[in-house]
Amino acid sequence: MKDVNFHEIIISKSDQKIISADARIYEVFGNYITKPMNELIAIEDMDIYMNNIKNCDGNWYPSKIICPDIMYYTYISAERYNDKLIRLTVVNAHNLLNAHSTLMKTINSINAQLGLYDDVFFEYNLNDESITVFNTESTDFDNANYSLSEFEDILLQRTDDEQKQAVRSFISQVKVGVGRSTTIIKGNILNDDESVTSTVLDEGFFFYDKDTEGVVGHIQLKRIGEAIKPSTIKHDSLTGLIDKTDIIRMARERIDDKRIKGTALAIIDVDFFKNINDSYGHQFGDDVIKKVADIISNEVGTNGVSGRFGGDEFFIMLYNIETEGQLRYFLNGIKTKVSATFPDRGIDRDNPLSVSIGASVYPSDADNYDDLFLIADHCLYLAKEKGRNRYIIYTLQKHGSLEDIKANLQNTKKLTERDTSYGDFIVKMFDLALYDKGLTIERYMTEFADTFGLQSINLLVGRPFRHRCAAGSEAVNDQEAVDFVLSKINSDDKDKYFSLGDFVVINDLTTLPPYVRNIKEFLQTRHIYSLINIRFYDKDQRECILIISSIGRKTKWNHSRFKYYRAFTSLLSLYSLGEDE
Repeated sequence: MKDVNFHEIIISKSDQKIISADARIYEVFGNYITKPMNELIAIEDMDIYMNNIKNCDGNWYPSKIICPDIMYYTYISAERYNDKLIRLTVVNAHNLLNAHSTLMKTINSINAQLGLYDDVFFEYNLNDESITVFNTESTDFDNANYSLSEFEDILLQRTDDEQKQAVRSFISQVKVGVGRSTTIIKGNILNDDESVTSTVLDEGFFFYDKDTEGVVGHIQLKRIGEAIKPSTIKHDSLTGLIDKTDIIRMARERIDDKRIKGTALAIIDVDFFKNINDSYGHQFGDDVIKKVADIISNEVGTNGVSGRFGGDEFFIMLYNIETEGQLRYFLNGIKTKVSATFPDRGIDRDNPLSVSIGASVYPSDADNYDDLFLIADHCLYLAKEKGRNRYIIYTLQKHGSLEDIKANLQNTKKLTERDTSYGDFIVKMFDLALYDKGLTIERYMTEFADTFGLQSINLLVGRPFRHRCAAGSEAVNDQEAVDFVLSKINSDDKDKYFSLGDFVVINDLTTLPPYVRNIKEFLQTRHIYSLINIRFYDKDQRECILIISSIGRKTKWNHSRFKYYRAFTSLLSLYSLGEDE
């Protein structure tokens, strides 16, 4: 299925103008990209297309698209993106037919291979909780569709108490889709063959798109004298991807030992994942990790290997990358499909989930694994710094030399290391503040906002108050807004704003008292609906205020983070904030 690309186009519901699309669409449409989508549909298919747009039911309909140089036979699926926009997913019909032919050949080949073994194979559909079993000639049951409980009862028929517990544990893992696991049961639970000493049950979670997920597995009988050989490559238990240690080992072998040209490394990070866990819960967070992992695995296919570094970070190694366009093909596919799978689970419910990616290629970018990884990691950092939801492929002209990157890394002392908890992050910041003195206040603010997924933070410093700096995914760059806030903070009414203490939490502007009505109205015009104001004093006992704002949505602030916010202002208190550091 490598050659089937699903392209995304966002159009306006009112006039069908193209609002955004992936890079390939812009390339194919050329100067037609400015036309409304309905003007690009062949006349004979207009009724089908308009019904598709009207229904927005996610079903696929044939429609020919007219481009400058060629007419494309396509299938188009339309879904509501929001009240004003429609998402179209487009696939080339010719590529789809070729892929179908290739897929049928693959299925026939796999079926022939299954016939060479006694293993029982199965597929479990998580959506309807049905299980389809294949290759059961050596068992007492037939190839058929079963419910999971029926399949469990079949496997329990020949078991003793100890074996029953192992089978039930295995079925539980299948039911929840744990990623990848192996259960070894002493004895034969499939037939009467007394030469069988062990029954090995394997299962692995898979995810294809937002509507297709399940578990595949097999049951293998091991006879006297046959050793059970577990895979020498370890896999992450949640996602089934190769674990960090082994994928790094594989990358080192390919780059440092075998010196295979065209080997690309890419590091992938889910944007604002801590916010996802806080907003939707850790169970949903695990679901995101599993599905993103399978999107990555499906896009990479046999063209490389995929691994999980831990948390929300993934690592891929791609083979035979000769051009930047080849690399973009894989990275754009991952980025686009993640957003399409979670259209409203980004930093808020109005934005899709996104990923940031950094990539580099051996030997054009570096001649060893460590430097190549360093470059890819630097590109990931740049992708996040430039606003996330993007991939950056290293080029010398754009991103500087390896020596420049190493010098920059030494100077910036990036704090947000992998798998770092909030507490560890704050400790690292204090360590640098107390013993290193190497970071600017602006850098501390940026790292703090990035780690906690904050949209906007602003530092005001007194005598009189001025705006020292801002950070966050939507950092304030509006001088009018800054001037308004300063006019209020520098007025005689300042102490009223902290009448409830030095740590003021506002979850809803409607709770503000009447005397700040004009402030409330101003905040609403800037779409700021929730905020936290923290008053503290710097090294010179100068009064300072840190403002944390939520933009575009009401936020019920997470109380468990308040201690970290207070700790951050304590860290700032170590500095003289009246002068730019």
